[in-house]
Amino acid sequence: MNYRYERLSDNRIADVQYLFKEVFKKNVSSEYLLKKYATDYVGVKHMCFLAYHDSMPVAFYGAIPQLFNYDQQLFKVAHACDSITLPSHHRKGLHTNLAIRSYELMRENNIKFVYAMHSENTMRATKKLGWKVGESMIRYHIKILTVPIAKVTSRLGFLDSAYQRKVKRILSRFEIQASLLNPLHNENWLCHAYSSSFFDYKNFSPNYLIEIKGVKMWLKVQSIIHVGAFHAESTLDLKVALKDLVQVGKKIGANEIQFHVSENTAQNSQLNQLHSGLNSWTVGYLDLGSSMPLDKLKLNYGDHDTF
Repeated sequence: MNYRYERLSDNRIADVQYLFKEVFKKNVSSEYLLKKYATDYVGVKHMCFLAYHDSMPVAFYGAIPQLFNYDQQLFKVAHACDSITLPSHHRKGLHTNLAIRSYELMRENNIKFVYAMHSENTMRATKKLGWKVGESMIRYHIKILTVPIAKVTSRLGFLDSAYQRKVKRILSRFEIQASLLNPLHNENWLCHAYSSSFFDYKNFSPNYLIEIKGVKMWLKVQSIIHVGAFHAESTLDLKVALKDLVQVGKKIGANEIQFHVSENTAQNSQLNQLHSGLNSWTVGYLDLGSSMPLDKLKLNYGDHDTF
């Protein structure tokens, strides 16, 4: 078959929306996708491609540009995500062709490397592209004994906006205006550079910067409480703050608090002293010719494209 490859642009967002619905059966709004791919604060956007056959979109390779920090240097990277192909066009080399075109564009725009938080499917797909496999992240689940109102309203979309207003009202007493510095930065890891511009961008889904009992946290509430990152001076401080967060969860009807953290970090060390962890995503990466010390790469849950 003959395919045409086109770089993502705002006026092609509807084609990505179509693929989400056809392949994943998800009704993702065009507004959400426009905001998700609007990475103007990084200085580049739309570092990815769509494939067309007979004018119809049939595949997409998504990537989100981000700013990372290492050794006091700021640089651009890309988070690979949203790999979608119509079933009738599988095994046509579309994923590989779209990825290669995206990587060429990234190199032209001085993006140092591309990474992903792999599922089993995406990890298999990247092997032929020369990706390296890194460490597995660790997840923690803290159960809350409450009526799971959040899950009910999430399934009933027409109630979700009212529920989010309730969440915002309850969390407003804990909200802080200052940006949360990436807790990985002070440990000298290769990590995301958080800033006020980054958190403004992340508002394509409701999230909150809060402080409870001296512990700063980045939250998203969507059926459960997701913690994107946190900073606690000690394990005891975290333990006390989590007790209060559990009470917040009861008020908003969320029956779980969930973390995904990198190994050998303060966040993991503190959580591991309080709860048992399980394997989460496997981190994968592809150096685009930068010779960055990718063995020092560490990620937070909030770095994930859907957070």
